[in-house]
Amino acid sequence: MRKFKVFIDIDEEEKFLREMAEKGYIFKKYSYFGFYHFEPAKPQTLNYRVDYRMFGIGGNPEFLNYVAMFEDAGWKHVYGTKISGSQYFLPQHDEEVNDIFSDSESKRQRYIRLYQQCIVSLACAIIYFIAVLAINNFNLSSYLFQTPGLWEMGGTKFWRAFWFEFPFMLLRLIPILIFTTGGLCYAIWAIKAKKLFENKY
Repeated sequence: MRKFKVFIDIDEEEKFLREMAEKGYIFKKYSYFGFYHFEPAKPQTLNYRVDYRMFGIGGNPEFLNYVAMFEDAGWKHVYGTKISGSQYFLPQHDEEVNDIFSDSESKRQRYIRLYQQCIVSLACAIIYFIAVLAINNFNLSSYLFQTPGLWEMGGTKFWRAFWFEFPFMLLRLIPILIFTTGGLCYAIWAIKAKKLFENKY
């Protein structure tokens, strides 16, 4: 089973995963675009804990050391990759371990890392959009509709050329819409993450 959810408040995400386990759905992985994947099982109480940390494409040794450190501290790494950001843990001995962090500052740092990643992603979206405009002399229309003299045509000739160009225009427009939508989402998430690390801890 899959569920679409987007969480900025990590405490709310942990609560959601616990409630799903109590309903008999065990978290298996989180995919891009906000889909949580679950497998059916007997209802149980599982106290998930979530950290936010990225290690980059070449960060495999650091990632393995990170996972080993938490396992030595009594936590099983149930999902997360070196570039996924969110890292999901379950206590190996639930009656002995309550949290993966010993102080509020460590919890606060999760949101700071999330905020920083959102800012980087927002910057990438802005750079992409500016690059597309700059390459086309800041004339988006000429980039989307590339038939020479299209806007000077008239009557049937215009509409024939327009509808011929239209599917190609959509192919050029879709990446722009994806980056623009993503940029807006990252801007909103950055604001929410900033509020959380400033006010929650």
